[in-house]
Amino acid sequence: MEEIKSKIAVLQERLRRLQGYSSLSYEGYIKDSTIKDAVERNIEVAIQACIDIGRIIIKRRRLREPEDNKGVFVVLAENGIISEDSLRFLLPMAGTRNVLVHGYDKIDDSIIFGVMKKHLKDFKAFLREIDRYLKK
Repeated sequence: MEEIKSKIAVLQERLRRLQGYSSLSYEGYIKDSTIKDAVERNIEVAIQACIDIGRIIIKRRRLREPEDNKGVFVVLAENGIISEDSLRFLLPMAGTRNVLVHGYDKIDDSIIFGVMKKHLKDFKAFLREIDRYLKK
């Protein structure tokens, strides 16, 4: 349980940091490479924390082993731990994480900016679902 709580704390902190940048305009975002770097890293860590939380739950419950990071969210949804809405959000986030980690030369600024502006609430919805699961 402590391992999951630690990952939740990381996710909450990264979302807090991202919230601090969410009032930026797109123009302000793309012209400041330090801010872009910070936003990209915080999104990467937030997504990785979601994956890690999922992997811990899967291991503890002895659920089907996922083939990849996207599969983590599929297994959670199959077992009623996260909703279909969260699954629809998290599947592309696993791909976004891969671009941030491995395809950093192909990062689309508008996508990362859009995640920060429009999807912090979706990360928070995932956290609520995990909290509900932990309280069972």
